[in-house]
Formats: sequence, C-alpha cells, structure tokens
Amino acid sequence: MRGYSASQVFSAEEIRLYWRAVALVDIVPDIAGLRCHELARAVGRVLGLEHEDGRYGYVDHTWLWTTALDRESPLVQETRIGFPNVLDVYAVGQWPMVRLVECGDVSLPHMGWSYRPRRERMDIDEALVDRLVRIMLHEEP
Repeated sequence: MRGYSASQVFSAEEIRLYWRAVALVDIVPDIAGLRCHELARAVGRVLGLEHEDGRYGYVDHTWLWTTALDRESPLVQETRIGFPNVLDVYAVGQWPMVRLVECGDVSLPHMGWSYRPRRERMDIDEALVDRLVRIMLHEEP
C-alpha cells in the first residue's frame, strides 16, 4: 500500500533520496564509534545535501535537509515554519535507522521541538567522513 506520506507529503525526489540514503547506509560496515555527525556528512556529500548540526530532543544530533534551509527567512528564524523536510540517516532511538520526516508543520510532535538546529560542530572526524564517502562510492572495501 502506498500511504498518505508517500503520495501527498513527500516529493518523488525526496523518496528517491530516501531510498538512496538507505542503500548508502546499508553498505557501511559496523565501525566502532561511528556517530551520526560523520555519517550524515558523508551521506550528504554523496547525495549533495546540506547537513545540520543540532539537537534531537536533548541529544546532540546531525541530519540532512532534503532542500536548502533558508536561514535568512524571518519566518524560519522566529516561528520554525518553512523548514525543509529532514532526511535523518541515523535516527535517535528509532527503527528503521534512516527516516524521512515532514517538517513543514510545527504542530507535528517530531518537529515542534525535536529537530533543533544549533551551531556547527567542531569535533568532526573528517578522515572518517572521507573514508565513509569512499566506502559509499565503492572506492574502498
């Protein structure tokens, strides 16, 4: 069955991005200490998507926007209305691990105050991000 979200909420491009992200995450081997911060950056690099560092609830988290976030928009800054949808490749405490999340309506419980952008992280293991990209592009076993 093709539900409401697949037919009314998400675009065909967002659904395509979701399935590509699932495939990319699926080929990453278990790596001790792998965090959402590096995984999201690697998937974002391969898919050409902007990452966002912030919080999911009270947990430090990083996710991807399906389209660019207009950071200058007063509507976005003041009311959180107008956020693009989230492609979360390392969902916090949820299964499946990769999720596509509607974010255009702040009344949704997962958006109201769950995904909260903050400042860019400074503790990123860039060598690991590069390695993940190589794995995803089949350049490294």
